[in-house]
Amino acid sequence: MNKYKEVYQSIKELIKNEEIKPGNYLKKEADLANDYSCSVLTVRKALSMLENEGYIQKIKGKRSFVLEKGDLKNISLTSIQTFQELNKIKNIDVKTNLISLYIVQGMEELMEKFHVSKEADFYKVVRTYSLNGKVVQLATSYFDRRIVPFLSEEIAKKSIYEYLEKELKLKISYSQREIKFRKSTDEEKSYINLENIDRVVVIDTHAYLSNGNLFQYETITYHPDEFTFTAIAKR
Repeated sequence: MNKYKEVYQSIKELIKNEEIKPGNYLKKEADLANDYSCSVLTVRKALSMLENEGYIQKIKGKRSFVLEKGDLKNISLTSIQTFQELNKIKNIDVKTNLISLYIVQGMEELMEKFHVSKEADFYKVVRTYSLNGKVVQLATSYFDRRIVPFLSEEIAKKSIYEYLEKELKLKISYSQREIKFRKSTDEEKSYINLENIDRVVVIDTHAYLSNGNLFQYETITYHPDEFTFTAIAKR
């Protein structure tokens, strides 16, 4: 294992085990480098990984401090993370349930978003994600078949992004996200137990490859009481 990964893993375990509690500051970078017998640059790389995953906040000219972090209470909107990756990062067990997978064509909304003609077609993938037997997310994804020519049920039940990156060698670069709070649909109510709540939180995501091509449009629905979304802005 690379040294920066060892440092990252060690500090993450200290935070997860609450040996370093939320709101506390980490040691100075130079002191951490001395503790782990490595360079300051190695420590900085490890801290950057922890910051990207929402464990700490680095402050220029000061020490990093530990953020409050629940299992699923804070999902970063500044990085692209699948539930499978969150499972590994946070040591949780989220189950994926494939509802449907089929090809659609001639949808005006998709034609406009992807700038294609009506002859273009897309994979439509509908999945739910459950934690402790309770559905916490409903996701509907559309993949441009010019870029993603093949998807199977086996792939869709696991990680589509892992398949795209490892098997198709696609370089997923960035996404644009829009958050909405709106009235729930009958489909959403059928999958997510909203009880007496008739509103949901929805994130519309446009995902792009490194060459700028849009390859996925996704709508993700959440129970409004199940998640908070934290985005950290830097200057």
